[in-house]
Amino acid sequence: MRFRLAPAILGLVLAVAMSGLALAQADDDTPSTDDATPVDMGTTPPVLDQPSVSPAPTLFLQVLDPADLDVVVPLSMDQLSIHGLTLPAAVVSIDGDLVDIDDQGNFAGATPLDEGANEIEVVASDSQGNQTSTTLFVVRGE
Repeated sequence: MRFRLAPAILGLVLAVAMSGLALAQADDDTPSTDDATPVDMGTTPPVLDQPSVSPAPTLFLQVLDPADLDVVVPLSMDQLSIHGLTLPAAVVSIDGDLVDIDDQGNFAGATPLDEGANEIEVVASDSQGNQTSTTLFVVRGE
């Protein structure tokens, strides 16, 4: 009877150990390895060389001079010079008149000023039809 009791105790110890392991995994929310889906590592899809296409740069418009968008100038100043930066391939207009842009995107132009309040619109457009604008408010003679 002594030899029959040892395997029973060993079986009981193994059952308790396995139950303890199962409870520990349930508390961890760790998935058991029995539920894992096997992954086939033998076949991988071929990688094709594709040219990298960088997205087109975003159109922007920055008026550098005058630095402020609200400007007061003396009555003796009858035109305002405007300098700025945009994409080199953009088209820029100041109050509807096209201005030149260099290969770095710098532009410069001048617009006549009326006495009193002036609203000057600077517009940049790209070849995709996108456009952005900035409005300067200039008071001449106050």
